[in-house]
Amino acid sequence: MRLTIAIPESHLVAAPAMLRLIRMAQTSDMEADDNEGPTYVACFEDFPQSAGVVAQLIEWVWDLEDIRITVDGRPVASPVKFYNALLCYRESLGAPDAPAYCAQQAAKVGEAGECPDRACLSHCQFICSRCLGLAREQGAPPISVQLQGIARQAEVDWCPNLRITKVDA
Repeated sequence: MRLTIAIPESHLVAAPAMLRLIRMAQTSDMEADDNEGPTYVACFEDFPQSAGVVAQLIEWVWDLEDIRITVDGRPVASPVKFYNALLCYRESLGAPDAPAYCAQQAAKVGEAGECPDRACLSHCQFICSRCLGLAREQGAPPISVQLQGIARQAEVDWCPNLRITKVDA
């Protein structure tokens, strides 16, 4: 999976440590744009294996303007949501059983929100609280398709731990 982070050079003046993190990417380059000026682009071809460096870089940039983050060409709409999902993924790496870790985190969210659906199909805390809005009536898209859309909105569709059970509505 390929993740890119593009940061305008103007942001690097105030935080030179960002440039060090950019250079830790498999490839990094400077692009010139007549309208926006020079931009540094870090390309992580091995994402999510590079989750640690990516998380550090996002910590620096998530509240800055004109930052572009893409995962396999798809723009990340919410760097904060993406960062939270990234931290969860990193924590799962320390668990002996990643799918069990994810299910446990989703169960905590479901219990806090008193989720009535004990047969949750996502097993992801970032989807769990949103799954109640799924359309289950005749003619609705399959639940797995709806959950994929929710995963994209939650910025967790890239996660290798994400398992969405395929079930028709």
